[in-house]
Amino acid sequence: MQSYLGKLFIGGISWDTNEERLKEYFSSYGEVLEAVIMKDHTAGRARGFGFVVFVDLVVAEKVTKEKHNIDVDAKKVVPRDNQSTMSRNSSSVQGSPGLGRTRKIFVGGLASTVIESDFRRYFEQFGTTMDVVVMYDHNTQRVFI
Repeated sequence: MQSYLGKLFIGGISWDTNEERLKEYFSSYGEVLEAVIMKDHTAGRARGFGFVVFVDLVVAEKVTKEKHNIDVDAKKVVPRDNQSTMSRNSSSVQGSPGLGRTRKIFVGGLASTVIESDFRRYFEQFGTTMDVVVMYDHNTQRVFI
C-alpha cells in the first residue's frame, strides 16, 4: 500500500469484516482508493486492523472526527435449556426463543478498546439497560471479539 495523505489507520475491525465491506462502509464518506485489512502471515487470519486511503484529504479528516462501528453482530441469547427445543421447532426464527422469553442480547465484533460504561451508554439510548457484561481475556486484558 502506497503512502497517501488521505491514508487512515482503522482499528478494532471485526473478524468478520472483509476488505470489500470495509471499502463499502467508508465509501459512504467519499471516494476510497484502497482498503486493506492486515492479516497474520502464518495463520492468514485478520489481525483486527487495517488501512483505508481516501482520494480527498478533507474526507479523511472528517472520518477521523466521527465514531465508527461496522459489522457488529447482535443476537438474542437463548438459554441452554431452550436450545434443544428451538432446534426442533422449525417455525421459530433462528436464535430467537420467542417473544417475552429473554431480554438479553449477545453483541459480537466489539472493538478491543470497548469499556463497559461506554457500552452501557450506547444501549441506554434504546431503553433501560439492566446489565452489561464485556468479556475480557484475563491474560491479555483485551476484549474478546
